[in-house]
Amino acid sequence: MPASRSRTERWRDSLQQIQDRNGGIEFTIARPGIDPEANHGDLLWRVRIVRMDDNELVVEAPTAMGNAIHLNPDIEIVGVIAVGQNKWMFRSTTLGMTATPGPRGLMMPAVRLRMPQDVERCQRRQHLRVSTAEIRLPEVECYPLLDPASAAPAEVACRDAIQRGIPQGSDLLPEVGPMFKAKLVNIGGGGVGVLVPKGESSSFGRSGLIWTRFDLRPEIVAPLGVTARVAHTHLTHDQETYAGISFEFAFHGAYRPFVADLLVRYLQVLQERQMSARKAA
Repeated sequence: MPASRSRTERWRDSLQQIQDRNGGIEFTIARPGIDPEANHGDLLWRVRIVRMDDNELVVEAPTAMGNAIHLNPDIEIVGVIAVGQNKWMFRSTTLGMTATPGPRGLMMPAVRLRMPQDVERCQRRQHLRVSTAEIRLPEVECYPLLDPASAAPAEVACRDAIQRGIPQGSDLLPEVGPMFKAKLVNIGGGGVGVLVPKGESSSFGRSGLIWTRFDLRPEIVAPLGVTARVAHTHLTHDQETYAGISFEFAFHGAYRPFVADLLVRYLQVLQERQMSARKAA
């Protein structure tokens, strides 16, 4: 039996190994009835596995700037299990919120997921796509940030464009270097992960600060611009660069709650859309 098939049939063992290592899975809220030609991106939240049994998979609640996001019961999600270079996807539904002891003994919010019945292995040529589901990673425009102080006016302009509902967003940029594009891979408690094409890693610059524009339309009406700091990088097996970055608000602290509220709203909109589609069916 091929190794990949064996691992697929023993996917529960893989989940147990991830939990034993204090690791996690990734998930996004499923989109109801989306046109396959539509332009959208799916935010993947990376969450730690808390516990599991034959019926439930309990994971940390997704967070935005440290604030836990509530998920309603009976929301359909698409999950991703990653072991090395191999990825499997599954569908499940939420069973409600709960609380669990955190790393420091304090209680923290968690999400109960129905334990999936099976998983499907992603083909490498079809990253995060299987016969029953597809996840489209959002595109990110990245610019080396030459003058951090110049980012605050650009963030204010971005906030105003989103609040006024201008789809193209703001044209105002900070003082930056040449733009390069990346994919937003996941969001975790400590920041976000982006995947940068071959040969672009040097574009991060010496300071490690970048100006990022995330296109999360249609849930967020215009691209979101925010300053970010590169925390670490490594090469993938495809010689692309995975970069862990964190949003940087030291130069404009008032922007932090605005960005956090947008990410919370993103998940709320998807939940509302899914529930509305279910009622209309």
